[in-house]
Amino acid sequence: MITIPEFNSLHYGDNLHIMRQWPDNLVDIVYADPPFNSKQKYHQLYRLDEDNKGTRSASLKAFDDSWFWTPAAHQRVEELISMSALPIHKTIEGLYTMLGDCGQMAYLSYMALRILEMHRLLKDTGSLYLHCDITTSHYIKPVLDSIFGPKMFRNEIIWNYHRFSRNSSKQFARMNDTIFFYSKSEDGNTFNFQYAEPRDATRYQKGYTTVVDKGVKKLLVYDMEKVKRARINLAKYDKVVPTQAQRPLMGQVWSDIPILNSQSKERLGYDTQKPLALLERIIRASSNEGDIVLDPFCGCGTTIEAARNLGRQWLGIDLNPSVLDVIVSQRLKGHEVPIIGIPADFASASRLATDNRRHFEIWALNLIEGLAPNETGGADGGIDGKGNPVESPGGDYKKLILGQVKSGKYSLSQLRDFLGVVQSETAVMGIYITLEALTPVAKRNAETLLSKFGEVQIGTDVFPRIQLFSVEAYFREGKLPRMPHMKNPYTGRPYERVLPLLL
Repeated sequence: MITIPEFNSLHYGDNLHIMRQWPDNLVDIVYADPPFNSKQKYHQLYRLDEDNKGTRSASLKAFDDSWFWTPAAHQRVEELISMSALPIHKTIEGLYTMLGDCGQMAYLSYMALRILEMHRLLKDTGSLYLHCDITTSHYIKPVLDSIFGPKMFRNEIIWNYHRFSRNSSKQFARMNDTIFFYSKSEDGNTFNFQYAEPRDATRYQKGYTTVVDKGVKKLLVYDMEKVKRARINLAKYDKVVPTQAQRPLMGQVWSDIPILNSQSKERLGYDTQKPLALLERIIRASSNEGDIVLDPFCGCGTTIEAARNLGRQWLGIDLNPSVLDVIVSQRLKGHEVPIIGIPADFASASRLATDNRRHFEIWALNLIEGLAPNETGGADGGIDGKGNPVESPGGDYKKLILGQVKSGKYSLSQLRDFLGVVQSETAVMGIYITLEALTPVAKRNAETLLSKFGEVQIGTDVFPRIQLFSVEAYFREGKLPRMPHMKNPYTGRPYERVLPLLL
């Protein structure tokens, strides 16, 4: 089911899963600072709270940027190669022929699927900025070319930063990252020229200069804020001219923005944090006020803060709920920011259920392959989500599976109400979802009630017609309901059944 997200919101979970739920042509600019396959482990500091006795000395692993060949990587490669209508299938096939089963190929397949979604989400006037370094830049560019098209390549921006380096190996010090800039269309992308500092910095350091041209006294203004602070009497000039004269256009080598050092006031304790000035330049260049900025790897939220400072709307996604807490508690402190998505443990699921029952409902339904939440919450007639099996059921049942989510305490009467809806809809199956696992007594009473509904046949398999599923058991034991082969509710196509790999 395609849904339009609430703008100025954070989403936690797998960005591929989240982006696939959003419609085409949604955003104006995407900045992506994904893992680089750097073979490093990155950490962030804990928040200031009682968990670490008010100190900032403890740290937790934010992410491990090491990639390995796994069955999941093999499945991604197979999925991409099967996209025979898209140029990406030849690129991945060629890279796989060259690289084989390795961590680099696992990383490239991971990124290719996500870049496809970023491209789809961009408006025709939109642009992508993809941040990377030498570990993957020469591999990722062919992927970008095959998805966007070689003619849509705009720049290979070199962010050249200065830092103290003791380089013991026999090579030049590495002090730069690469940012690939692609547009969605060949000549219709939004672009606002950016200017470097004036070549003659001493002449314009005051922010203005005066000239007399054919008897007309002019004040050429380069920085109106400096003019205001100097209390210049504008009335004595015949003409006040805002100008970019003598300021060169910004090139693709950026050496004027330093990397954040450990003493920087911007630092939020996140290893891979980027400077605010870097993101503000990118957003200014390829968007206008009110436009929508997407960062699908938003980390501690530099892109979010930059977008907000510049009057843009924004969407941020990250797999680590802790860094999203940093954005809310430090970058956007005092502002109401919805966090939508996938809890990482039972405690965060409980928090989500308390903070926003609707968001918990959406997340819980999405745990079960083939179920999709209703487009709106509220009065739902006892149905929170629906799904359709691929095979036809036996008997007179519809090809319909219903889901109901209860974020509060379990109630036998509410379960009875749901069973009544399943019966009235002649649905083949029902999944009743609770936050907490049922107590032994409640479980016995529920199972006695459910036994009256028996089993149903779907295709060649037999399933309980009604199943109980708790989020607590999911996190504790990895338990999910037993489901038939389902259709993808967002595409209408059957989910691919993946055969186990023979290793």
